[in-house]
Amino acid sequence: MGFALLMLFLPLSVGCDAIRQIALQTGPRTEKVSAEFSRLPGKKVLVYVWVPPEVKWDYPHVRLDLAAHVGGYLKQNVKNVSLVDPYQVEAYLDKSPKGEVDPVEVGRYFQADAVVHLGVYQFSVRDPGMAHYYRGRIASSVEVYELAGRDKVPLPTSLHEVKVAYPDEKAIGFANARADQVRQATYEVFATEVGKKFHSWDRPLD
Repeated sequence: MGFALLMLFLPLSVGCDAIRQIALQTGPRTEKVSAEFSRLPGKKVLVYVWVPPEVKWDYPHVRLDLAAHVGGYLKQNVKNVSLVDPYQVEAYLDKSPKGEVDPVEVGRYFQADAVVHLGVYQFSVRDPGMAHYYRGRIASSVEVYELAGRDKVPLPTSLHEVKVAYPDEKAIGFANARADQVRQATYEVFATEVGKKFHSWDRPLD
């Protein structure tokens, strides 16, 4: 009788395992990630990038390039956001006699509702210790100043810093790429990682 019961329930057990495997294979392959900062939709936003003087010396347009890439990403992915023209911001910063302009000062000059302040503390295109290889790297702090309806100087909201590398696994030899190509790709990776902080997105599951 015991053998008969075993034979009766064995197909059910096998069937459950098969169903479980099918569920795993056909289940969702992504998970929803919430915005780290969700108050940009509908706002007028200024992206202000700070870079060390030595980086700007080697790459005179890096501040403008990064602001334009991040702003472009936000425009495409954050609902009803408007961006202060990064070229106008760059012209304003270039005219300033000070080495660094306060983000609140810049934001209020352009009547922005919020300033996304990126403090870049690492920027490179060549792989350290490998003279003939490219690998772009950018590391930056991320802060948001909310200005709309505030008379007092607002305190920044600090988000998690961003660190990116392109390519993410190994460097590219000089024969296979140009420096400007690697730099452009690094800008795009950086803009995506910064921009995803301001909207929900789907993260692939391993």
